Amino acid sequence: MRIKNAKVYQADGTFAETDIVTEGEFIKSDASADGEIVDAYDLIALPGLVDIRVRQAADTVYDDAGNYAVDKVARFEAGNGVTSFVGTVELPAAHAKKVAKTVVDWNADEADRHDDCAAVLGLSLERPLGHIEDAKPSPESWKDLAYDDVDTFDDLQSVGDGVFKVVDVDATQEGMHTYVGLVSKKATVGVVDNDATFAQTEKAIKAGATLVSRRWDERIVLDEKKPGMMDAAFKNDQVFVELVAHEDNGSKEDIVANFALLQGRTVLVAEDGNLFDAMRRAIEMGVPANVAIDAATSGPARALKMGDKVGSLEDGRYADIVLVDSSYHIKHVINRGKTIL
Repeated sequence: MRIKNAKVYQADGTFAETDIVTEGEFIKSDASADGEIVDAYDLIALPGLVDIRVRQAADTVYDDAGNYAVDKVARFEAGNGVTSFVGTVELPAAHAKKVAKTVVDWNADEADRHDDCAAVLGLSLERPLGHIEDAKPSPESWKDLAYDDVDTFDDLQSVGDGVFKVVDVDATQEGMHTYVGLVSKKATVGVVDNDATFAQTEKAIKAGATLVSRRWDERIVLDEKKPGMMDAAFKNDQVFVELVAHEDNGSKEDIVANFALLQGRTVLVAEDGNLFDAMRRAIEMGVPANVAIDAATSGPARALKMGDKVGSLEDGRYADIVLVDSSYHIKHVINRGKTIL
């Protein structure tokens, strides 16, 4: 396939009118491009979006028993320009393991993975889940978690393919840094916002955490005299920060300022709806288009340590391409080299 005449989003955040050539599932600029020619005149070509926090989509993600509706969710995401995603699990370990097996089996079965389904990169554990007995834990029951329970995580991960890509931790818990040091070798570790101090957050970061998992919408204020969680994240440039484009607690100006402060290190998450709508909303609020796009594509891909596979339109990446108009409304979606919309 050859896509012609589009303004193509580049890895450096600029746009260039250039061809995109695909061969099979991959972008390959030196391929012969026999076959379909797509005239994308007056359209913008973006990388397929990467969502690391898919909670609810297409009405249901999973039920209390851990029956994960993979096909339904994957089709919903791809149809909305999200061609790769990580599903979120907030279940006890036994149920989380069942969800993991469903995902691993689905990924292994080519007959299940239809062309119009997004790639399921894996799952995220909102919290380590070793000591929760009830299927729908109350906020109080999270306090009983053991953050040094690496065996539980390893048991979950043993389902196959390193299925758990993101694990959240509470930096205020004793012994957390030992857990982070071990788990960060196998997954991206995110520090949740739980009134962690600068010292606690930095301890987690030094142990291997590379993501701050608070959905920041109020203005981020750095304070040299009384530094906090965000000061620790900002100080360490290998750390990504999750941001939202939603005016629950902050103004549009606050949200734009947050993206400006952390650009290149942001991971956009959708509090409701889907990630593409969140990206477009950020742009409408005044976040520069290239900054919002990076936060929905390359940022999350790099946070997952998968930037060599997804999140950009560079050679060798999967041919996941979203063609949009100048107002960032989806016109076509190309998923692993095949046009699905």
